[in-house]
This record gives sequence, C-alpha cells and structure tokens, in this order.
Amino acid sequence: MADNPIQFYEQFGQDLNKLVKSKNYEVAPLKPKGQPGKNVKSVREYRLQLINKNKDTSKDLITFLQRQLRFTNGVKNVSFNEISPNSSKFPSFGFSVDGYDIDLIIARGANRGEKFETRTVSDLKSYFNTRQDKAFAKLITQMNESFSPFADVDVVEVKQRRGATKKEGVPVEKLGAIIGDIILTDTTGKDWFVSLKDINGLTFSSYSGAASLFNAQGDLQPNSAGAKFLEAFGVDLNLVQQGFDERRGFDEIRDDIPVKPFDKRNLIPIFERAWGMNYFYVKKERMGWQVFWIDRPKLKELTNNLKVTQIRYPSIKSKQISILLENKYKKYIVEVRNSKAGEYPNDTKFRIRPG
Repeated sequence: MADNPIQFYEQFGQDLNKLVKSKNYEVAPLKPKGQPGKNVKSVREYRLQLINKNKDTSKDLITFLQRQLRFTNGVKNVSFNEISPNSSKFPSFGFSVDGYDIDLIIARGANRGEKFETRTVSDLKSYFNTRQDKAFAKLITQMNESFSPFADVDVVEVKQRRGATKKEGVPVEKLGAIIGDIILTDTTGKDWFVSLKDINGLTFSSYSGAASLFNAQGDLQPNSAGAKFLEAFGVDLNLVQQGFDERRGFDEIRDDIPVKPFDKRNLIPIFERAWGMNYFYVKKERMGWQVFWIDRPKLKELTNNLKVTQIRYPSIKSKQISILLENKYKKYIVEVRNSKAGEYPNDTKFRIRPG
C-alpha cells in the first residue's frame, strides 16, 4: 500500500482522467481525489461523468475499461457491478490497486429532467441579457409577484447549483441552498435559489434512512431510523414484515412489534424538512409555469393538518410501501422502495399527487 494515501488518491484521479478523456469522460471535478464510498466506507469512490452530457458514451467506456483494467499491472480483483454499491442508479467497476479498494462509478447521460434544467439555465441567461423572451418574461413576473423583494433586484448571473444534496444537519431555513437547482445572483451578490421541475416533475424530496429498515437476513429493525420514519405515518411495522415474509416464503411466527399511536403533528417536521424554505418552486406546466416562494407561511400551508388516507403494504405482488396523504392544499404520496432492483427498501421519495 502506498505510504501517503492522499497523494495516491490525487495521482490516481489524475491517471483516471488521462485514461478516460478519449471516451468523453472525466473524474467529477468537485471530487478529483475521489471520496470514501457513500455506502461502503472501506472503498475509495471515484465518479466518472460525461464531459459532453448530451452524448452518452457510457457503453463505449465500459467496454474499454473491461479490457483496460484486466490488463493493467497492479490492478486486481476486477468486477463489474450493474448497480454500484455506492450509487442508486449507475454501474461501476470494483477493483484493488496498490492495496486500495476502488469503486469506479460510471455516470450516464443527462436524463430528461437534467436536460430540461440545462436548457432552462441557458434560456434564463439569454433572457437576462436581452429581456426579449416573452415566456421567460412571464416567469420572472410570476416570481416577482410571489415574493416582492425579488422584484427589487437585478439578476446578473445564472448558473446550475453544484455540490452537496444532503439535508441532514442543515436548518430548515437554509435548505433552499441545498434543494435549489438554479442559482440567480443579483448585483449585491445575493443568491436566489430555484427548484426547477419539468412538466412531469412530481418528486420534491427524498429520505435516506430507508436502508436501515431491514437487516441482511430480512428481519425488520424496529429501532432503526427507517422504522421510526414509518411509525410517524401510522404504519404497522408488523404488516410490513409480514408482506416481505410472504414474498420470500418465510412462515415462522415472529414476535409482535408494538404499534405506536398515530399523531399527525409528527408529520410536520418531516414535511418541513422535505420541502425546506427560502427558494422559488418553479414547475413547467402545459401553459406557462407554476411558481411559489416557500417562506414560513407557505411552508405551514404545505405541511399542516395532513391526513393519512391510505397505507399500501408490501405483498406478493409489490415490495413497495406507499403512504397517501393530503391536506386542504396538496395531495402527497410517500414511496418507500428499492431503487436498485433489490428486495428490501433503500430509498424514499416524496411526490405530489395530481388533482
């Protein structure tokens, strides 16, 4: 093993860039030295991303690396993962080199939402330079009307937000800087954050604790973060366990898990963190835009007096837990599922239900 890990990580990142540049890839610029694995902390995670995101060359890169890694001196135990252990959707190569275990994640081309975001940033830049696009003039008017202080500033820069997306430990009042997809900077240097949704964009948040709900043997962990999350919605953990047991043909008798009484007030902090504060919510509609500024009164409107109308438990036909909720202003569905084609939950999405 190399004597200086940091020096190794830096040099390895540089070597990777030289290796994959011809395939339209680079090591993520924000993490040129990689980082500890998101889920498997014992490996060093490097994320390769497209240089030209509108040209998906991931298949070419995978074919190239399958040969290159196996015939490179010092590289051992090469394996290909259809889904990386440190990603919810991208493949990776696992291997060891100079005593270090590496997870090399291969990000693919921009999805529809990412393309919409990139295009919108470009269009907004053009609008603030020329003020000629009527559609975006209407959008800015709606933003001015939804939060009057924004009408008093001049925007001088438009850019996509990069960086951390973890909400843990961030005050609700500052979550706009994490949730926002676009940053508008005014002449005073103040940043205004915009959460952008395309016409089909109904997901507004996620929750990272679902993976703690079950152990590797399929036993529900009643004291886990995932269990506490479900209990806040009035979910009967016994029925969750029963559904997954039925799916795998397990018929042994289990100890009952006490069912906690439901209190709708417990949902308020969960949905406050899901929505966050101090940003513009902007969603493309068939005709124009839906726009609102999320401040404390708006957050109260979105999160108070929620009523759980239905809980759908896992069964032979489904491995998903779905919770339907609503209040006077919004209808929601919270989906607890496995996003890696596995069995037990590892992911939670908060979505708005139409209607």
